[in-house]
Amino acid sequence: MKLIRYFLGIVLLFTMVAPGYAQLLPDNRHLNTQSVNRWMQSNRDMAPFIQAIDARHLTPESFRLFDSLTQVQQDQEIERILREENLWVQADKVVSQLGWKSVGEYMRLSTMLGNAIAAYFLFGDLGKVTEEQAKQLKEKADPAVLAVPQQDIDFVRRHEKTLQHYIQAYGAGR
Repeated sequence: MKLIRYFLGIVLLFTMVAPGYAQLLPDNRHLNTQSVNRWMQSNRDMAPFIQAIDARHLTPESFRLFDSLTQVQQDQEIERILREENLWVQADKVVSQLGWKSVGEYMRLSTMLGNAIAAYFLFGDLGKVTEEQAKQLKEKADPAVLAVPQQDIDFVRRHEKTLQHYIQAYGAGR
């Protein structure tokens, strides 16, 4: 009985203390409301870091090379760039405050969302064109957009109005 109370006490202590030190992040293999909301709240704070990283990858080849890296390698490359730009301490603070694992995680979710939005519009447009036009659109489309899972396209469909309002407000500086 004492052992059970001791165990329950430790579990209770852990559940009270742990949330202050760690945030459970949702599964980011697919789009979800929690991650996209955090992404929307993070964009302005992340902008200087993304601009510094993007300034290093101005050619299609450098983008492809970066995309070919593993997530760990991408995060290491991002850290290297941000350290060189004297932005690492600030970025690390923002990442922690906003609940991201890394700037790379934020960037990967941004890419996932962007590809899903593009796929949503592409596949929506395919229903409005001839078969030949649809074939041409698919041939010209980015393979990453064509590979977007239906689950993510459905997410964009369900949240189209919210995303549209956010993008318009962001573009207007609000």
